[in-house]
Amino acid sequence: MRLTAEITWVSGWASDLSVWEDLIYEKFPNYSHRFIDYFDLIPNPDDFLNDNPRILESEIVVGWSMGTLAMLRNLSKKPSMQKWILLCPIANFCDSHTKATVRAMRQGIKESTQQTLMQFSALMDMPKSEREKWIENAQRYTPEQLGFGLDYLMNITADNFEADENVKLLFGTKDKVVKKSFGKAEFIDDAGHFFTDYLDRITK
Repeated sequence: MRLTAEITWVSGWASDLSVWEDLIYEKFPNYSHRFIDYFDLIPNPDDFLNDNPRILESEIVVGWSMGTLAMLRNLSKKPSMQKWILLCPIANFCDSHTKATVRAMRQGIKESTQQTLMQFSALMDMPKSEREKWIENAQRYTPEQLGFGLDYLMNITADNFEADENVKLLFGTKDKVVKKSFGKAEFIDDAGHFFTDYLDRITK
């Protein structure tokens, strides 16, 4: 399969990376861009590649947070020469958060969606203006849709992953959402859990 000069961006939980498309196009002007919204991942993230087969034609696929778990679960379908870059990758979300914590967050989403989203966004260490943008976008999803993702994170793992030369893992030293859970990963100094912290390192 011939890969095209395109980057596919796979969003994380409650996210749509196309909200930041102006910055993405500015950073990567020589590529076209495809965006996989959180809507495209639910209700079954493990099927997102089957549902969006043109992703397999992109030269680069960048996943963030929950999107990385879905990508790892689909690793066997990756074309050998396609480059995958996983930002804040997750093998087992409950290595960082107990199931009780995730269940409490799920209940919080039902009872006070905006407040729970604000609490979660605080962990991502994004600038205030970006937090407001993320929270506004996240409220497009219903509590039920947000709950699908939390159930996925709580119950699904990708523990048997083995890195290859075309799969790059980037962790931030200040990430408060997930901890490093892979042996062959690169640490990014002063990066938190927000994907824009990693844009300058994606194609290096």
